Amino acid sequence: MKQYPRIPYYDAGLFGEQVYAFDKLDGSNIRYEWSRKRGWYKFGTRSNMIDERHDQFGEAVTLFLDKYGDELPKVFRKEFPNVDNFVVFCEYVGENSFAGYHIDEPKDVILFDVNVYKKGILPPRDFIRKFGHLHIPELIYQGDYNMDLIRDVRENVYDLKEGVICKGSRKSKGQDLVWMTKIKTNLWLERVKDKLGEIALLEEVNGNRNLLI
Repeated sequence: MKQYPRIPYYDAGLFGEQVYAFDKLDGSNIRYEWSRKRGWYKFGTRSNMIDERHDQFGEAVTLFLDKYGDELPKVFRKEFPNVDNFVVFCEYVGENSFAGYHIDEPKDVILFDVNVYKKGILPPRDFIRKFGHLHIPELIYQGDYNMDLIRDVRENVYDLKEGVICKGSRKSKGQDLVWMTKIKTNLWLERVKDKLGEIALLEEVNGNRNLLI
């Protein structure tokens, strides 16, 4: 089952190119696989397989099937008539979820990416066009990838809980290849340091201490 790629920090972005910056939801990454023959038949966290009986994340399967289980296949059949398999990615999140930790409170799952078999993750413009009628993260910004955007997110001009995921695409051999970066607010990073320590803080910026300045 395809895993979600590790996203580099903002310094790895393609400056000057067009991006879509989506609200980075502060929860846990959950994946779901669908095929035309078997329907929804695989479920997992970022690294482990789960099902409805899983102690910690079983609810993420039930919530997903109730919310998207019928609606996503309608889009698959209409928009991708010749594709037999998809892996979709959602954030499992509650009001007080933080850095992958959850408390006993109502949760939701929110669709943030779709991987099309043999094509990869959908470019952001196609994701919005085909799946934007469903519940997806808020689009915070669309435009050039630049230091103004990075500064505004870090200083929390957009009043975000965690930050943004920036997504762009480039043509390669006739196919759209998606590139992504993450930008976190300074406030959220300070909270990580206070609650989880220096090592966890450095993991958030992919080990580059200079990006904290």
